Amino acid sequence: MRHYENRVVLFLDILGFQKIIEDTISKGIDRAEHIEKLYETLRLIREEVSQMKSGTSRVVTQFSDTVVVSFQENDTKEITIFFQSILTLVMKLISREIICRGAISYGKLIHTNDCVFGPALNDAYLTESSAALYPRIILDKSIVDTLKANYKDKIPDMLSVMRMESKVNAFLEIDTDDKLYLDYFTGALSMPKDKTILDYFVTLRKIISNGQRYTSPSIKIKYGWMKNKYNKFFDDLPSIQYENELYYPSLNALAKMGKIK
Repeated sequence: MRHYENRVVLFLDILGFQKIIEDTISKGIDRAEHIEKLYETLRLIREEVSQMKSGTSRVVTQFSDTVVVSFQENDTKEITIFFQSILTLVMKLISREIICRGAISYGKLIHTNDCVFGPALNDAYLTESSAALYPRIILDKSIVDTLKANYKDKIPDMLSVMRMESKVNAFLEIDTDDKLYLDYFTGALSMPKDKTILDYFVTLRKIISNGQRYTSPSIKIKYGWMKNKYNKFFDDLPSIQYENELYYPSLNALAKMGKIK
């Protein structure tokens, strides 16, 4: 007889996926370049997802542009690895000019290699579709409190605990609507690869600048949010450079680009 487990679960999907598919055909003719880009994007997700499966209690399910990842609440090894894995996937998608949105929930769930269901998944799906709003992955502070309580009790690694806090180089940040979200702006600096970091922010800037051409209010608000977060990152850049000068000398080049107008 199966029983629910208490699990932390992520529901994530690609924004504008329908439009990406529509772009693979023009006037009834296949567009090979767009098809290849879509194929490579889905292959990238598949590769990243396969690497996520190394955790002791972690289970990953992927279908097309949707990814579901979960782990047991008391699996302390998974806590920071979980957020780092998601951030890596989000950053790699952005590097391909793909943005995504999602939500992290906590509760009763059955998640195996064959199926996934339960109230926690329902909550994550509903939160992603109705509350995430922008290209961000959100979660309640109560989930972080639960994870930190388990983590602190068993692993005295304060640096990793700090990754759960809202500060420079942390995985998480508090948004203006009091939602915690995975920070792929300042938080991206938790991935210490200098040249890659510069290329990443150049691409992120390009995505936002191109996104401002849309006139649809529902799309404009998404890129407006990204623009505000990017410009805030730029405002914080002097202090970030000071703290990370040895690790990210290429940020000097980024600083010369200025804010997005």
